[in-house]
Amino acid sequence: MRLLGEHFAVGRLDVGEYDERCRQVATARFRSELEALFDDLPAPRPERAPEPQAAVVPRPAAVKIALAVGVAALAVLLLIVARQAALVLLIPLVAVLWFTWRR
Repeated sequence: MRLLGEHFAVGRLDVGEYDERCRQVATARFRSELEALFDDLPAPRPERAPEPQAAVVPRPAAVKIALAVGVAALAVLLLIVARQAALVLLIPLVAVLWFTWRR
């Protein structure tokens, strides 16, 4: 409303337009509704806030190593419990699929 007041003060808006736009500001729910009120007016305009971006946090090497050791230990445990030689072939396949999927 402050910016509308500035436009009103310099004569860009008459009383009726100012009143109508102030009502629209009061009932606006989204920033895009506010920006539309200034489409036909020069500067000053409401500043657009930057879009927040999610931070990508890389995994430390220790976590990756611990994960690899855990997967290997689980595979060995499965091999011992199941006593199946075919599981030996599945261990590298599971490891490759696991680490390529996680990237």
